[in-house]
Amino acid sequence: MAVDDFLARQMGQLLDRPLLRFYTWQPYCVSLGFHQNVSEINREKCRALGIDVVRRPTGGRAVLHAQELTYSVVYPFRGVQIEDFYRLVHLPFVQALGNLGIPAAFQQAQANFRQVYQTNKAAVCFATSARYEVEIDGRKLIGSAQRVYEHAILQHGSLLLGNFHRKLVDVLNLPPEKRQDMQAYISQHAATVWEYRSGLTAEALSRAIAEEFTRTFGIQFFPINANPALLQAIEQLDAEQFQI
Repeated sequence: MAVDDFLARQMGQLLDRPLLRFYTWQPYCVSLGFHQNVSEINREKCRALGIDVVRRPTGGRAVLHAQELTYSVVYPFRGVQIEDFYRLVHLPFVQALGNLGIPAAFQQAQANFRQVYQTNKAAVCFATSARYEVEIDGRKLIGSAQRVYEHAILQHGSLLLGNFHRKLVDVLNLPPEKRQDMQAYISQHAATVWEYRSGLTAEALSRAIAEEFTRTFGIQFFPINANPALLQAIEQLDAEQFQI
């Protein structure tokens, strides 16, 4: 995620075109939204479970990055409408998932996040969906967040493969009875790819989504190492800046 932040800041300098990245996590990690209070997470429990804790450059609430495909898009900011951008980025995801027999669709309504943030659900990303996030039968499949920089928009998110994300509740600073309620709520309101395509890998899924980006927008991908100066700068990046 430090690379995501760096790339967004390099738009118009070392980076001169939109960028799409996919990655997974080893070890597993909790990321907090840029403005989220770290007191919502029990860091000792995270350490005991071997789970890292970092702060994302984007907003939103806590995500346990485990059995998932993480994506990031860096796009030149030229007066782009944020909501339209959210929908356009997710369009190839919906189409690619549908081609794989996973009945994903857009969330059409916008949650009242002011009310949500006054409840226990406020700490968890996958408890609530925003308009144009990706769902299956009303259950959230992809949790995403944005940040607008001087010359770029950064959008990244987590596409759930399996159910390990539910263990996030175990490291929240909540009373036991509220933790149990939250666990049940997330189980009911989050969907996973493996419910519909057991064993589908993050690598295979990322290829299918990238191919759909090409079909949908008529774009051609170039590897990041086609820009040696950018690649060298990434290799020298201090990735510890977002650790907590």
